[in-house]
Amino acid sequence: MGVICLKLLDKIETFITLAECRSFTETAKRLYCSQPTITTHIQQLEEQFQSILFLRTGKKVQLTKQGEVLLEYAKQMTNLVQEAAIKVKSAD
Repeated sequence: MGVICLKLLDKIETFITLAECRSFTETAKRLYCSQPTITTHIQQLEEQFQSILFLRTGKKVQLTKQGEVLLEYAKQMTNLVQEAAIKVKSAD
C-alpha cells in the first residue's frame, strides 16, 4: 500500500506541475525527469480516473473540466502530506 501511495503522489505532483506550466517539456525540466516520464504519468492518471485530464494542442496543454476537478483534490492531497510531515516532526 505504501509504495502504491508514493507512486500516486509522484504522479499527482507531475499533474499539478503540468497544470501550472501547461507544457510537457517545461514540466520535465522542473521535475528533473524525461518528457516520456511526464507523458506516462499523465496517461496513467487518465486511465486511473477514466477521464481525459488535459486537452493537448500543439506544444501546450489545457485542463479539461475533469482535470480542473482533479486539480482541486490534488492540491488538497499534497497539502495534507505536507501538513502530516510537519505534525509528525513536532510530535515529540
